Amino acid sequence: MAEWEAVGLSGIDAQVYRQLLRDPGIGVGQHSEVLELPEAEIEAAIGRLVAAGLVRSGSEAAPAPVDPRSGLGMLVRERRAALDGVAAMTDQLAREFSAGQLQAEPSRLIEIAVGRDAIEARIDDMLRGATEQAVGTDTPPYVADGSHQVSSAELGLLERGVRFRAIYAAEVLDHPGWVERLRSMAERGEQSRVLPQVPVKLLIVDGTTAMLPLAGGGSSRSGQPRAVVVSDSALTSALQVLFDQLWGQATPLRLAANADPNQTLINLLASGMKDEAIARQLGVSGRTLRRRIAQVQEELGATSRFQAGLQAARRGW
Repeated sequence: MAEWEAVGLSGIDAQVYRQLLRDPGIGVGQHSEVLELPEAEIEAAIGRLVAAGLVRSGSEAAPAPVDPRSGLGMLVRERRAALDGVAAMTDQLAREFSAGQLQAEPSRLIEIAVGRDAIEARIDDMLRGATEQAVGTDTPPYVADGSHQVSSAELGLLERGVRFRAIYAAEVLDHPGWVERLRSMAERGEQSRVLPQVPVKLLIVDGTTAMLPLAGGGSSRSGQPRAVVVSDSALTSALQVLFDQLWGQATPLRLAANADPNQTLINLLASGMKDEAIARQLGVSGRTLRRRIAQVQEELGATSRFQAGLQAARRGW
């Protein structure tokens, strides 16, 4: 009878309702005999069924059940709406819980992750728990080779439709494999921008949990990288404000695989990549790259790279 309890009815209520459906024209006394229950219990159950909208109220000698397709359907919809309301309060209740825990024990505000594996595991946990958005900044050095590889947690984030915004230091694009990674992430929905320099590595999930290196270089004197995880507080709010300010200053990064070659070249130049790195990315020599830049400038009617950037922006490149 657990399914009946899900809509607020007891096992006896369910028995009486089904009996009413089978024999709608008989009185309470006869139902009592069939179900072998006292008349008082039958009447109480009918009262609850009337309140639930499954039996018509009135002065009829025999209680009249409502068609289950409408009566139960309405009851299920009402319960679902109530449960949706409770679910909608989850984030607010979680914030209240966190605030209470911090009030009782302020040390809960900070968590330290020590070592590459612990840091990567904590990042995965944060990304897998994201429901609305994740934002981050990235800049070398990296704690391990293969940092350009996309994790399953990052892919899962985008597949769930969670908004993901990232700011990269221009230096990141000089590292092997990173341009392809960023192109792949952009195709999956990541919004990325670039700055000449990024002050700190940072990850913030849903505006409430943040991670950043404990040391400026990402590692301690022992050589073990350490990161601090900060729970919902004024500090996480301040870090979100920092990210939003950097986002407003950063240049959008457009690396679509099917983009016009000239647009791709302009975007790589605008990202702050060095000529050598751009040449490697495009698979051309430095001399060929310089010739292509000159051709693009001529096409845009520009006498310098700066003018070319302005003209490209006006054309929506």
